[in-house]
Amino acid sequence: MKSLIEMVEALDKVTPGIASEHTLFYGVEAKFYSARPKLTGELETEIAGLFCGGDGAGVTRGLAQAGAAGVRIARSLVERIGS
Repeated sequence: MKSLIEMVEALDKVTPGIASEHTLFYGVEAKFYSARPKLTGELETEIAGLFCGGDGAGVTRGLAQAGAAGVRIARSLVERIGS
C-alpha cells in the first residue's frame, strides 16, 4: 500500500488532482471466457495463495459477479490472516 500511495503522490505532481480521496485502483483485466481454471469454493487455484476472480476465472460475465468474487476472495484472505 505504501508503494501505491507513493506512486499516486508522485503522479499528483505531474497531474494535479490524482491524489484524491476519490481515486480508485482497479486490478488487471483479463478476459478468457474459455479458460476455466480449477478453483476451490474460495476461488483459489491449484497454486496455493493464487486466487482467480471476475472474468479471469471464466465463471462471471458482469461487474456484479466479478465484484462478488472479489469480496469472496477478500473474505478468504482475511480469515487466513486472522484479523
